Amino acid sequence: MTRKSKYTIEFEKRFGDKLKSRSISNLSRFFKIKKSILQDAFNRGVGAFKNNRAAVREGVTSAEQWAFPRMLKLILNVVDEKIPTGRGQDGDLVEKALNV
Repeated sequence: MTRKSKYTIEFEKRFGDKLKSRSISNLSRFFKIKKSILQDAFNRGVGAFKNNRAAVREGVTSAEQWAFPRMLKLILNVVDEKIPTGRGQDGDLVEKALNV
């Protein structure tokens, strides 16, 4: 079993019981973030997994396992800027989501 990322843990702690589904469409509606922005973050995570397998944690076996926490980090940054997650590689998407 793979350990959960700190972003997945924080997301589940704050919103786990409030969401029925974790699909991109449902997350987009719930957090009022454009679906295209969430999809971009997810796609960047997939690309990062495929391009840099050496940096991927042991136990992560699919690109989706790597991409989903990246998207959750984006959501945490947009919902509450006080969370110390850092903007990271998707800072431009965070800005885009905040300015919509």
